[in-house]
Amino acid sequence: MNRQKAKTSKRQYHTREFKTSAVKMVTDEGIEAGEVASRLGVDIITLRRWISSAEKAKESKTQESMKDLILANKRQEEEIRKLKMEREILKKAMAYLVPTQN
Repeated sequence: MNRQKAKTSKRQYHTREFKTSAVKMVTDEGIEAGEVASRLGVDIITLRRWISSAEKAKESKTQESMKDLILANKRQEEEIRKLKMEREILKKAMAYLVPTQN
């Protein structure tokens, strides 16, 4: 009986810090992706996938912060509307309570 040995994976695992550093070399330092990949011993396709993932994460964070800003703006607009209404009520009350001098 011939038994085939299971293929052992030569897959490399890289830390988040390693990936972030590699992406920053391309995005922040302006080094070509191919050069960074060869320097670090990483496949260029893998590096480009890391870059794409980082860009999507950055975009997602931007969208989340925009949503937070929009919600804060709506709360502030509601507070302004409420304060204006209270001010008008106080003006009318003062007109009744304080006699006008002629």
